[in-house]
Amino acid sequence: MRSGIIFFIFSLLLYLNVSGQILTPDIDNKSLGKQVTYFEDKTASLSLGDIKNIDTQGKFSPGKQNILNFGNTASAFWVKFNYKRKDSSKAYLIIDVPNIEHIDCYVSHRDQLIKHLKSGSLERNYDDVSNQSNFVFTLPDQGQADTYTVYLRLKTNNIMLVPIKLATTDAVVKGREWKDRIEYVYIGILIALLLFNLFLYISLSDNTYLYYVFYVLTLSIYMLAYLRGYGFVFGTDIRMLINSYPHVFLSASMLTAIFFSRKFLHLDEVIPGMLKAYYFLMASAIVLFFVSISGNKSLAASIAQILTFILSVILWSSGIMAYFRGHKAAKYYIIAWFFILTTVVIVTLSLGNMLPTTEFTMQLVPIGSTLELLVLSFALGDRYKGIMKKEQRLRDENLSLAQNQKQILEKLVEQRTQMLSESVKELETSNAVKNKLFSIIAHDLRSPLNSLMSILSLNEMDALSMADLQYMLKENKKNIENIYNTLNNLLHWAKTQMEGIKAEPVCFDIRKSIEELMLVYTPLIHNKEISVLLNMDNAAPVLADENQVKLVLRNLIDNAIKFTPRSSKIELSLKHIENNIEIAIANVAADPSRININEMIVPHAMETTYGTENEKGVGLGLHLCREYIRSNGGELNIALQDEFIVFSFSLPKCCDY
Repeated sequence: MRSGIIFFIFSLLLYLNVSGQILTPDIDNKSLGKQVTYFEDKTASLSLGDIKNIDTQGKFSPGKQNILNFGNTASAFWVKFNYKRKDSSKAYLIIDVPNIEHIDCYVSHRDQLIKHLKSGSLERNYDDVSNQSNFVFTLPDQGQADTYTVYLRLKTNNIMLVPIKLATTDAVVKGREWKDRIEYVYIGILIALLLFNLFLYISLSDNTYLYYVFYVLTLSIYMLAYLRGYGFVFGTDIRMLINSYPHVFLSASMLTAIFFSRKFLHLDEVIPGMLKAYYFLMASAIVLFFVSISGNKSLAASIAQILTFILSVILWSSGIMAYFRGHKAAKYYIIAWFFILTTVVIVTLSLGNMLPTTEFTMQLVPIGSTLELLVLSFALGDRYKGIMKKEQRLRDENLSLAQNQKQILEKLVEQRTQMLSESVKELETSNAVKNKLFSIIAHDLRSPLNSLMSILSLNEMDALSMADLQYMLKENKKNIENIYNTLNNLLHWAKTQMEGIKAEPVCFDIRKSIEELMLVYTPLIHNKEISVLLNMDNAAPVLADENQVKLVLRNLIDNAIKFTPRSSKIELSLKHIENNIEIAIANVAADPSRININEMIVPHAMETTYGTENEKGVGLGLHLCREYIRSNGGELNIALQDEFIVFSFSLPKCCDY
């Protein structure tokens, strides 16, 4: 009982000492939290009169720290102190934070209200108040020896830290200079980092630098425009907008930090197991964004405080894992996020009143964030250095490979040049053949047709007797047959030029095909009194394109008849040779000594020739025979055997016939 009474008396004396002392403007810019008293208005509805009554009842509590920490609250807090001017200089009240939403400053003299000043981060500018990166109230100066009582009403839906200072004009300027020096340093660093890495992104087109640029930008807006109060630079409306939704920028900086870390650490390849944690962080940052944009700053602040700690731990841990898995560029990344993690831990403990809130802890977030961004820039530089080394190594390897491949490439170029030269020659030969072919064909077609048209014209004029007409038609029959064979070969040749030669093998008996063709050529054979020897008693099934083979047979038999002297001999034979059947067509040559086999086997050789009775040919049939036999897996062979010229080729047997 006695100890309780003693404690009550001690507390009362302490309260009376605090509430009764008179403060004077200081030149050292010290926070006066322990020299003031405060009261929590949980309903945020009490008036100045209500507060004065409460004050007379002794319900105001003394401040426990130099910088008052009221936590994350929606309550209004009333702060009271008495002051007296030290000399004739002006006195200023400084609330040295930029983000308290509403501040009312009531100044009384001898219990009479003489001045009411308003300010706040969501308030417009008022007279006698400087609302920039902090709030500076110009206090009354009615008399140097007079004592004034100040009641401050503070209201915000966020974490409320209140550094209260009384200062002279010189102290205000001195304090501003000290704070500006610190802040200008990290503002300059942030601008340099932003511009330099933006230049690197433009130069390298690497999204890692783009994510870093957005991270610097969004985090800088949150730190400078909100935490340090430089939103006033953009005007009152922008300042109020930023202070209404500050955690929008924090959530954006978290998202860009996640994207940057994922890209920088090659998370998908190096530590894919961390992806789920990153997805959780992204979802949480999006939730923070929508909570913030809804205007619930108190809830957004609580989420931000927890999420900042979790994000720092996960990103720092992922950097450590990436480093130990061989991603050596992560060493600076680990140091950077260690700065942030340390900052977050100290600030969290400070906000929870487990560590005292000081001027240092107030500046710790921007200082720690600036150091983090600076070290991350070193990490990007180290990454760029690694990329350059890798590219140099690749260049050296490529140079070595190029030197090793030089001779091979030279040989290949030589071979290709030779092939190209041969192709050019072949094309020139082919073009010459085509020109010659069409010249011959035009002449061969024009002459018989002109002759036929002349006969028909004479017949229409009744200039020919029946005997004359029959004689002339009989004489032109050979020419018309030559035209037919030439057109037939020409059509097949044109088709091969347009579509290429495409064989469609089927099983058929080539002996039957030869027998059918011999029936067609029997009149010509009898007309030249040629004897034909067929040496093909057994069936001869082959696997080949039947139409192409028949065209080959027609041309070879037609040539044999054309170039065999009257009353001579033609031999056709079929031989079974292992898995092939050899077809040979031989005829007696009129003058074997004049036959040049070498000219006949040239692929594009086409010369106008005449049979034993002036039957004209252009050489196209032999060319088609060679191509069609080749497309069916054979080769046309030409040989002289005694008085015979032999054309032979082989076709594969058909086992399923």
